[in-house]
Amino acid sequence: MSNTRALTIALHLSLAAAFSPPPTHHAAIRQSSTLSVASSSAPITSSTNNEEWWKAFELKDSTLAPSVINDFPILSTQFNDDGKISSEGNKRLVYLDSAATSQKPTSVTDALTAYYERANSNVHRGAHALSREATEQYEGARDKVAAFVNANSRNEIVFTSGATEAINLVATSLSHSCGKPPKNVRELYFQEGDEIVITESEHHSNIVPWQMVAERTGAVLKYVPACSVTGGFDLDAFKELIGPKTKFVSVQHVSNVLGAINPVDDIVKIVRAEAAPGAKIMLDSCQSVPHMKVDVQSLGVDFIAASGHKMCGPTGIGFLWGKESTLNSLAPYKGGGEMIDEVYMDHSTYAPAPARFEAGTPAIAQAIGLGAAIDYLNEIGMDRIHDYEVELADYLR
Repeated sequence: MSNTRALTIALHLSLAAAFSPPPTHHAAIRQSSTLSVASSSAPITSSTNNEEWWKAFELKDSTLAPSVINDFPILSTQFNDDGKISSEGNKRLVYLDSAATSQKPTSVTDALTAYYERANSNVHRGAHALSREATEQYEGARDKVAAFVNANSRNEIVFTSGATEAINLVATSLSHSCGKPPKNVRELYFQEGDEIVITESEHHSNIVPWQMVAERTGAVLKYVPACSVTGGFDLDAFKELIGPKTKFVSVQHVSNVLGAINPVDDIVKIVRAEAAPGAKIMLDSCQSVPHMKVDVQSLGVDFIAASGHKMCGPTGIGFLWGKESTLNSLAPYKGGGEMIDEVYMDHSTYAPAPARFEAGTPAIAQAIGLGAAIDYLNEIGMDRIHDYEVELADYLR
């Protein structure tokens, strides 16, 4: 097999490595398979003609991977026999770790360079031309994120360092009073005996913050076990855990480990019917936002968290989406410049969201890079990306 064809197949695999729909999703599309075989030789299930099978394998949208390969210069990286990067190496990079972090197209790295070379300045606090330009680009990126997830308002997008900080922001804000009623009676908070429900299959960033909350406030953390039959989300077990003391539910939207899209519609219905009035729902959407259309208005949840570096954006940037009224009912996460309204010697008042949660100089270049990544994904088309990955994931099963 040629190196070019091997690289193309590897890129096919890497694009799907972080996403695999549930078995029920696959069952529906198997009836009209979109896989095609260019040769009429031995069937693809044959174990005696693997070389011919690889040469014949072709996806319906087989032009997608080759059309984007040159957008990622890192894919031309070569290695020597010792596995070290070398310009004279004889092995090209095969990258299958997109679930951990995606590679970056040149449009994203160019956006970072352009900002630093032509617009570098602080945002929101300068009257000069560079500050105005930097602010326009930074806030323009917020608009792009808001449109990408169909937020009701740009004020519902809070830039964070990633999904981990987004989850910690919510967890810390809800527990800052350590279980006691806060001075601001409008603030949401946890108290002793409140119940938080997550699953056993969550990423550590969606487990440890809630353990800390429980320790800080006296709230009770409950875990939904994996289904003993499918290994996926156990709705029956989930329903048994939801009751009048349930104040918060935080689960993955998509699990790249289990190869499943969690049943968000059912989760929301159960929580709204059985949990405490005003109970909140958060989705860790790191593995859904880069791979499928996510519409926060139709999901029916209260928060989602996502990381830019998993969606072709830079590291060090992500976002929290929350309903605007809910965000403004949370205590500030950090104190500093830009998150304040008025400052006195004995107290301060705070700005509304999103500034409320963006103390200090933000990750300006990274946010602009995230905006460029969204432009890149939109140019390809999220429907096309999703359909491509469904087809490839179905094949890989």
